[in-house]
Amino acid sequence: MTRPITATLCCVIWVASCGPDLDAIPPATEKMAREMGVDQPQLQRGREIYMAHCQQCHERVTPARIDPESWREILPHMSKNAKLSAAQLQELQTYLIAAHGTVYQLDRP
Repeated sequence: MTRPITATLCCVIWVASCGPDLDAIPPATEKMAREMGVDQPQLQRGREIYMAHCQQCHERVTPARIDPESWREILPHMSKNAKLSAAQLQELQTYLIAAHGTVYQLDRP
């Protein structure tokens, strides 16, 4: 009787592991930059801003947990608290939106 339960449990774990890693903080890749229409160093700066600033006021929310439209709405407010420049805000927003798409594999052709 335990064999069917064990086999079922293994299958459930295997299927669940195939989904996107919502806690991933993807690196800024050349492919990601190309798809966003920016250069990779700009995307990398956005990731660095994310890593340095976004957990100073609250727990770091990973890119996949918030959809791009919501990032666009909330980042201007949070960037004021973090004292980010307009250029830093743009780099951060670009990275988070690109990373969201990468986690959900939305950047696939």
